[in-house]
Amino acid sequence: MICEPHGEVRALLGHVVTRLGFEPVYADARSGGALVDADVDVLVIEPADPSALSTARALRLRRRELPIICASIYPDSPGAERLQPLAYLMKPFALVELERALLAAVESAVAQA
Repeated sequence: MICEPHGEVRALLGHVVTRLGFEPVYADARSGGALVDADVDVLVIEPADPSALSTARALRLRRRELPIICASIYPDSPGAERLQPLAYLMKPFALVELERALLAAVESAVAQA
């Protein structure tokens, strides 16, 4: 699941997810709450976005083991740290960094299943 407020960044993240052979699911301010029960393997969020952070917290409560990747223009924050993300990427980041983080997150999800 991708929770990113900026459409062009959301599209880029989705493209990378698809290129790696996975299906992206998108959440935004209108649908984030409804997707809390969605069956997702990895969560990618912009922790500076309040709705993304809220969705991440709700998912984390339901699925403690859910791998989370934070991708932000801001440095790590206490709110993001509490999510215990598998990776924290600072924008702009190299796409290979995102790919590595996504593959590690999927591997983590598979190992926990």
